[in-house]
Amino acid sequence: MNSGVPHEDWDPEPAWRDPALRMTDVLQSPPPQRRDWRVAGVVLVVLAALISVPAVLAWVTPERETPMTADSVVELTGAGSTPDTITFTGVDGWNRRPTGDASSALLTKDGAVLAVNVVNGVTDFQAAAAWRLKVLGAEGFPAEWDRGWEIWNDHGFAGPVCRGTEAAGHCVVLGNKNLAVTVILRGDDVTLAQLDQIAETLRVELP
Repeated sequence: MNSGVPHEDWDPEPAWRDPALRMTDVLQSPPPQRRDWRVAGVVLVVLAALISVPAVLAWVTPERETPMTADSVVELTGAGSTPDTITFTGVDGWNRRPTGDASSALLTKDGAVLAVNVVNGVTDFQAAAAWRLKVLGAEGFPAEWDRGWEIWNDHGFAGPVCRGTEAAGHCVVLGNKNLAVTVILRGDDVTLAQLDQIAETLRVELP
C-alpha cells in the first residue's frame, strides 16, 4: 500500500483533485456544496439496485462461473464520457460470476469475494467517494473510512481506503480522470495487502 506524498509519476492535474490538497486533508474537509457529480450519483443508486439482483442470481448459479488465470484481464465500462473503460488483473485462481452489468465484476475464491465497480461522469471526487461509501451499505457491505489511509498506483488512480463495519473485509474508492472505481475484498481472512495488489493493476483504457 502506498501512502504519503505521491511519487514522481503522479498525474499532476487529475480532473478530480486540487493539486494544493492532499487526500488526507480532503477527507477531513466538509462536503462541498457543488453537485457536479449528481449524474454519477444517480447512476450509483441505480447500480446498487442492478448489481444486487444479478449478484444474488450469481450465487445460486455457480455453474456459470468462469475460472480466471494469470493471463486474465477483467474489463469494465461505465457508460458516459471518454475515457469510460478500466481494466485490472491479478485474479489468477479466482472465479468470475456474471452480474449482468458491464460496469461491475464479481469474483470468488476460497470463501472470499472480490467486487469491482466503475462509475463515469465524476468531476468532484471527494463528494463522489463519500457517496460511494454510503452506497456500499445498499450493496450489502456497510463500511467506514480506515484511519485516513489511501492507496494509489502507477497508472493514475488514487483514493481513500475503507473497511467493513458489519462484515470482515477491506475496500477502496479510487479516482482517475472522470472515473471512480470501487474495489471491495470481503472475507474472514482477506488482507489490505491483497486489496492493494488488485488496485495496483487498475488502468484506464484510452481510445
